[in-house]
Amino acid sequence: MKKLLTTILLAASIYSNADTKSTCHGRFINPITDICWSCLFPMFIGPIPVVWNIGNQKGATIIDVDKGIDYGVPMVKSGQLPLGTCTCSERGLIAPIGLMMSWYEPSRFVDVTRAPFCMVGLGGIDLSGGLSGILPAPGYGDSKRDGGTSSSFYQTHWFLDPIFAILGIIDAGCNVGASKSIDLMFMSEVDPTWNDDSLSIIFSPEVVLFSSIPAQLACGIDCVGASLPNTEPAAKVVWPAPYFSNTPSATNPASGSNPSKHLFWCGGCQGSLYPLDGNNVDNAYAVQSSILSAEKLNGLMHRMGLEDYTTGTWGMCNNLLPDMFLRKDEWKYSMGYPVPQTAYPACCNAFGETDANWNSGASFPYTGEDFTYIMYHERDCCFL
Repeated sequence: MKKLLTTILLAASIYSNADTKSTCHGRFINPITDICWSCLFPMFIGPIPVVWNIGNQKGATIIDVDKGIDYGVPMVKSGQLPLGTCTCSERGLIAPIGLMMSWYEPSRFVDVTRAPFCMVGLGGIDLSGGLSGILPAPGYGDSKRDGGTSSSFYQTHWFLDPIFAILGIIDAGCNVGASKSIDLMFMSEVDPTWNDDSLSIIFSPEVVLFSSIPAQLACGIDCVGASLPNTEPAAKVVWPAPYFSNTPSATNPASGSNPSKHLFWCGGCQGSLYPLDGNNVDNAYAVQSSILSAEKLNGLMHRMGLEDYTTGTWGMCNNLLPDMFLRKDEWKYSMGYPVPQTAYPACCNAFGETDANWNSGASFPYTGEDFTYIMYHERDCCFL
């Protein structure tokens, strides 16, 4: 993929022209000033919330020890160890004992663009001059549907951006990924399913179950749950909970103010995540629609097997196992372009959370109609 990215950038430098450049705008994401650093929280060392309530940040509060128990996956033998400690059998016959850690890592960023082949997060590089003739792709669309509802369409790009590895933060003792450079993982322009609802069923056949009006109305519940303030402190403990468990309890008191795992087809206040393509039926304004496009792309990356487990026993000891299902409470995001969302402390958002408190001025004509979002992925670690 690095060779592909190099080839694409070379093609851009040779074939891009001034006529198409005027439609592509962006800026390189600054790994220091454009990151919402409070979005890393809640942070746990063992079961103790080292930093919890900066800006009422959302976050998962349990480690699921049942994942992988029947599949021969290296397990965290937490039941045999003091609370907050762990060990991974893949690290040797006599595995050393480590300390469980958890935080949110800014490891991805997403371009949401009106112009095909416009690399917003790479400085607004326009590749259309060299690639549009070879790989024709539709651009932005905004139209009225039957009944007066508005729909939109954006192209998207998914980038690996291991900022912690690049800056050397928490690099020793925790596996924060093998790559230490920015890499292009996905371009919607080369995926025929991105602009075709019928083809997108390949990756999300269950979409036919959630196209009804009651299923769509249920997303309002997800909107409320994702937008409520998250003020209760919690201890991150090892807890054998099923995947769809979202019941508030003594060990998971904050789960009621996170995106609902039950309503996995919902993008909260942004609308429905299905179908997993670039066609947004729920289109109110540019910021809302671009967030929905980024969230839908995140779900598609999981379905394609391009995202691995990073939490629980599967992720703590081996982060090379594809995670085919989007767990909304394991992801958060902040805007990186056109207006970096860095206002301390509450500068990042849970999946489906309302953007009403920050979207004013976040989009504007000409240079402010394409977007980059920084994605924060929860990571559990057995720190040695």
